Amino acid sequence: MSAQRNASRASKRSPKKPTVADLLAARIAREQRLVPKTTTAPVVTERLIHIGIAAERLGVSVWTLRHWACEARLNYRRVGRRIFVTESEIARLAGPVVTAVNAA
Repeated sequence: MSAQRNASRASKRSPKKPTVADLLAARIAREQRLVPKTTTAPVVTERLIHIGIAAERLGVSVWTLRHWACEARLNYRRVGRRIFVTESEIARLAGPVVTAVNAA
């Protein structure tokens, strides 16, 4: 009977305190998760253009570019709340340059 009473008391006690080895193992695991991975994203060296200027160059409204960004039709970078587009993205959206040819 006393064995049953001791078993029920043990289940009501607080969990066992972690040892120093447990604490160190947890800290090492946490630090390993915080270490950045060796593979990083390529650094963009292209010039970023504000979405307002990009809209002027493309001949569309700013809201059109914002909708394209939401629909993933436009690759963009965000700096705070501002949206920027690379020059190559503007060239991609503009398409091939068409020059007027006189028929005469």
